[in-house]
Amino acid sequence: MRKQIIIGGLTGFSLTVLALTTGLLKPTIKLVALSSLGIIPVSIIVSENIHRHANQKVQKLENSLSEARGELKQLETVQGDNGRLSQGIAELKIELSEVQNSLSLLSTEYRKLQTSYQIQSAQNEELKTKTQNLSAQVAEYEETYSNELESELKQRIEEYTTKDREVLKAKYRALLEEGEVIYAEAMSISEKYKAWAGEVAKRHQDRKAYMIGLTGEFNKRIGEAQEAWEVERSHLITQVETLNEKVARLQQQLAGDLVEPEYGQFGYSVEGKIANDIARWCWDNLQVPLSVKGFYKRSEGTVDTGYGYSHSTPVEALLLDLQRHSENIARSLGIHKIVTVRKLEIADLLVLSFRREPAIKEDELKRLLTPVDKLATQVIREMSRKGTVRIMGATGDGKGVCARYLLSKIVTTLSWYIRLHDPQHGSEQDHWGIPKVSKSGRELKQALSMITAQMKDREVTKVHSPVTLDILDEIDTQLEKEDKGQFLNLISRIRHLGMKLILIGQNPKVSRAGFQWSDMAQMIAFYQGSSALDAIKNNPALELKKDVLLKQYNEISTVFEAKNEWLDDHKKHYFGLCVIPGKNPQWYELPIADEIEIDSDLPIIGKKFEITVSNQEFVERQYSAKVEPSVVAEGCQEPNSGKAEINTQQEMATNSAPPSVISHVGGSAKSCHRAKTICKKHPDVELRQGKDGRYYCPGCKKKLRKDELAVEV
Repeated sequence: MRKQIIIGGLTGFSLTVLALTTGLLKPTIKLVALSSLGIIPVSIIVSENIHRHANQKVQKLENSLSEARGELKQLETVQGDNGRLSQGIAELKIELSEVQNSLSLLSTEYRKLQTSYQIQSAQNEELKTKTQNLSAQVAEYEETYSNELESELKQRIEEYTTKDREVLKAKYRALLEEGEVIYAEAMSISEKYKAWAGEVAKRHQDRKAYMIGLTGEFNKRIGEAQEAWEVERSHLITQVETLNEKVARLQQQLAGDLVEPEYGQFGYSVEGKIANDIARWCWDNLQVPLSVKGFYKRSEGTVDTGYGYSHSTPVEALLLDLQRHSENIARSLGIHKIVTVRKLEIADLLVLSFRREPAIKEDELKRLLTPVDKLATQVIREMSRKGTVRIMGATGDGKGVCARYLLSKIVTTLSWYIRLHDPQHGSEQDHWGIPKVSKSGRELKQALSMITAQMKDREVTKVHSPVTLDILDEIDTQLEKEDKGQFLNLISRIRHLGMKLILIGQNPKVSRAGFQWSDMAQMIAFYQGSSALDAIKNNPALELKKDVLLKQYNEISTVFEAKNEWLDDHKKHYFGLCVIPGKNPQWYELPIADEIEIDSDLPIIGKKFEITVSNQEFVERQYSAKVEPSVVAEGCQEPNSGKAEINTQQEMATNSAPPSVISHVGGSAKSCHRAKTICKKHPDVELRQGKDGRYYCPGCKKKLRKDELAVEV
C-alpha cells in the first residue's frame, strides 16, 4: 500500500510538472497546490524513516554514553587509587630513609659498645693475673716459713743429741739446772713462737680474707658489667630485629605485598560492614591479609565483594582456604551463605559473593502481595470517603502504569466524568492514549482554577452531580509553596461535593510545594517502587510498622529487580505500597503495561473541561429530562448547552490565567445562582441539609437519596 502511495504521488507530481513545462496548463495557485499533494505521502514516509533511524541512533548513542560513563567512573576510581598509591610510596620512601639513618646510628653505637667491652675484658684479664700472682706468693710464703722452722728445730735437736754423752752426764746436774733454765727459756721461746705463729696465721688469714675480698668485689663488678652488657646487647638485638622486620615490611609494601588487612570506609552500609568483617575474620583466623576494595549488590539479592591480596601468597591456595572456610565465615558473621569465591581474570582481585538472607519463595511473595484487582475495588470504594488519590514514584517506577490501571477499572465500573491534565503532552513519557483536557503547564494551571470554581459553585448550588474525576499528571511541577494551604483546603472540601482527584508526581519526598508526610493522611496514597522506601522511613502513619515494611520491601524489591533485569520498559513488572488512611498498608503488583487497555472513545472521558449535554446525559441518565446548571459556570452566566457542545480546547487556552494557581477558596465569595434543590414528591417543602451533606424532607420524614432530589432553576 505504501509503495502504491509513493508511486501515485510521484506520478501526479511528474504529470503536473510536465504540463507546466510544456505550457499546456497555466501555473495557477490551484495547479501548484495539486502538484504539492503528490509530494506529501513521500515526505511523510521519508520523515517516518528518518524518525525511526534517528531514534535508533539516539538509542545507540545513549547506550554508548552509559557505557562511557561507566568506563569513566572506573577510570576515575583507578586514577584515585593510583594517586593514593603514589602518595603512599613517597611516604614509605621517606620513612625508609629515616629507618636507614636510625640503623646507621645504632650500628655506630654498637661498635662503640664492642670497643668498651674489649677494654673491660683486657682489664679483667690483668686483674685475674694479679690475683693469681698474689695467691702464689701467699702459698710460697706459707710453705717457706714452715720448712725453715722445721729445719731449724731438727738442726738444734741433732746438735743437742750429738754432744758428748759423757759431758752431758758430767754436766747432767748442771745441765739439769741449766736445762731447767733452758726449758724455761724454751718454754718462753715456745710461747713466743706460738704467739708469733698465731700472729702470722692471723696476718695470713687477714691477707687471705683481703685477697678473697678483692677477688669477690672484682668478680661482682665483672658480673654486673657482664649482666649490663648482656641487657644492652639484648636491647640492641631487639632493636635491630625490629628494624629488620620494619625494613622487610617496607620492602613488601614497595613490592605491592600486604602485611596487614586494609578495610574500606562504607559509612552505615550493612553490606560494606560485612565485607570488612570477612577480611577481619580471615586475618584473625587464617593470618591472611586482605584489602577491601568495595562491594556491589546484585538484583537477585547476592552481594559481590572485591578483595586485594598479597602477591607473595599463592592465589590458588588462598582460594582453597576461603572456599573451605566459607561455611564458618557465614556462620560466624550471621549471613545466610557464601555463594562463590573466585578470582577475576582481568585484575588481581578476589570476588566473594554472599547472600544476607535466603531468597524469598514464590508462595511467600504471593502472600505479601494483595491482588491488584481486589485492591483497586477497595480503593474505588474508599474514594467516596477520601476523594483524592496520590500516586508517587520516580521516573521509571511505573506511576503512569498505576494511574492507567486504576483509570481502566474506574471507567468500567463507574459513570464519572473524567478529565485528564498532562503538562508533558507529546513527550517520551506520554503513554496515555486517551483524550486530554490540558496539554501544557499553563492549561493545567487554568484547570486548577476552574476546579476551584466548580467546587464553589457546587457548595452554593448544593448540586453534587455528575461526579467528576480530574487526573493531574506531574502536579509537583505546577504547585508552589504559596499554593499549599489553598490546595490542601481544596482537597478537604471536595470530598462531599462529588469531585475526585488523582494526583501524579515524581517527587517521593513531597518537598516541592512544602508538603509534609503528615499531609498524606487526607489522601489514598500509592507509593511506586523506590518511593515506597522513602514513605516507610518518613511517613508518621507507617512508623509502627516500619521494621516489618522495610524487611518486606527488601524482599520484594530484590525479586522484582531480578525479574526486570533484561526486560523492556513496556514489559517490566512494577510493584508498590498502597496506604489507605485508617487501614493496613498493602503491597501490590501491577499488570504489564501492554495489558492495560482504555477505550479512548468512551463518552465519560472528556475532551474539554465543560461537561456537554451529551456527556452529561450519558453520565447522569436519570437526569436526561433536565439540564442542570453548569457545574463550572463562572460569574452569573446562564448555562448554554449549544455553547457547551461546541466549546473547544483553544477557547480554554485563550482564557487569562489567574494570579495564583489555586484561586481563593474561602467562603466569602458572592454568588448569584438561581438554582434550588427540591424533593420530587414534595417540591413545595423546604429541605434541610445536615452536616453530612444529605437533605432531609419534612414531608417524607427522612433523608433523601440522590435519585429522590431534583434541581429547580
